[in-house]
Amino acid sequence: MLSFKFIIALILTPMSLATKVQHLATPLSWDVLHAPELPVVDPPHNYTISPTSFTLLHGQSTAVLVDAPVNIETSHALADWVSEIIGNKTLTHIYVTHGHGDHFFGIPVLQQRFPGVIAVATERTIAHVAEQLSYAEFIEFWSATFPDQIPTQNETIQPLPLNGKFYLEGHLLQAVEVGQSDTYNTSVLHVPSLELVITGDAVYGECFQYLVETNTAKLRAEWIRAVDKIESLRPKIVVPSHKQIWDGYGTDHFEKTRQYIKDWETLLEVATSASDLKEKIIALYPQRVGDWILGISIDEVFPNQNSVKGKNLFPAPRT
Repeated sequence: MLSFKFIIALILTPMSLATKVQHLATPLSWDVLHAPELPVVDPPHNYTISPTSFTLLHGQSTAVLVDAPVNIETSHALADWVSEIIGNKTLTHIYVTHGHGDHFFGIPVLQQRFPGVIAVATERTIAHVAEQLSYAEFIEFWSATFPDQIPTQNETIQPLPLNGKFYLEGHLLQAVEVGQSDTYNTSVLHVPSLELVITGDAVYGECFQYLVETNTAKLRAEWIRAVDKIESLRPKIVVPSHKQIWDGYGTDHFEKTRQYIKDWETLLEVATSASDLKEKIIALYPQRVGDWILGISIDEVFPNQNSVKGKNLFPAPRT
């Protein structure tokens, strides 16, 4: 049976991309690892968590990684891939886009593999991470969903300057806070010299969008405004965290993300049950994947009908 790491190396590495700019002293490249869907322990369902993309930015001697996986095995596979890409270069930073565990749990594994690497985020994202880890039900949920797969957390993420700026060999890496998207306190990473934006969960590819925390018309409108803000950066390359390998990196992800939110809003007015909502959204988006995220999003609308645990997976921020 093929190992998980071998599958990643076999089908994902060829999809990595590199773009170079020559007008700065050091050329900058980018590569993306597409980690496949992972099984979720949620009996009696055979659900999977959505595929996740991890972006590596690297120059002549140093590199920056964006986000870290949820589990130990994928984190080691990511570390192997990073090592293969950068060779003798030094991984200096891991940038965390937001406080969901599938974007930061793997940091301790990466810190072991790359001594001296510093995890960084905006102050609001760090507060989000701390809030998430302080809830006993949150920790218990993840432990049950991914038993014996989540690294012990060390909470070593350091805050960026208030202006959100840091640099990779002269290239500006700009953290842009966008507020509410599929959760609160979210950010994206803009790389102006590459005309690239790494969107975290603020923009989606062809995966079902997580709408548990965006469960009112007001919050959904805020998410749409967040997408508008990212689009106003005028990138030519867009890297969503949750996308399929064939999705590409076009700006069409902006409108597709907005339209999904609008369609969800429309369906909420007419759906009569969990199964009805599921049938209707799949009919509109048959190509999307990530049935666990779809399940818990539906469960937020029709509690207990969908038999999916995790309705309060990501509690609202404390006031």
